[in-house]
Amino acid sequence: MLRSGDVKGLEVIYRIFSAELFRFGMSLVQDDALVLDSIHELFLDLWRYQKNLSEPENLKLYLFRSLSNKIKRAKKSQAKQPKVGFTGKEDLFSIGSAEDEWISRQQDEDLKRRLANGIENLPLRQKEIIQYLFFEKLSYEECSKILEINLRSVYTLAWKAIKSLKKHLGFLWLICLLEILFNFF
Repeated sequence: MLRSGDVKGLEVIYRIFSAELFRFGMSLVQDDALVLDSIHELFLDLWRYQKNLSEPENLKLYLFRSLSNKIKRAKKSQAKQPKVGFTGKEDLFSIGSAEDEWISRQQDEDLKRRLANGIENLPLRQKEIIQYLFFEKLSYEECSKILEINLRSVYTLAWKAIKSLKKHLGFLWLICLLEILFNFF
């Protein structure tokens, strides 16, 4: 559709994936202007180079990888440090009394703050792998395709990221983190 010069095809792709791409981009860098610019550049490139494009196996993975590459290039040119926020309003524990609920909320906020700080301190590749595996719920094989590395390297990268978070958060905090990640979404 897009290769034939159909602007409607590009519009359909944009409508389907733009929100998801924005959410993904924001998970990599907390700069909405940079993410929006990168998404728009990505779609401009799709239009600009439509005749040279081959049909990707998985359009979503192709768009994610392309956006990730655009953000990396933009960050290099800006020489900015990424800031990743971890937001959410759900309570970690459900406790009856108001005081217990307040304590629970404080613990949850502390955990989220420590998690955000831990993720912020990860190298970009490790940050990406955490995003793909835990937030986007992609498989290791899909991560391998997006990052253009072999499957063994994906496992190693994920292991290093989790090891860094474990060191930053402590073992008990890591268990709570995994509980939040799997119940959060």
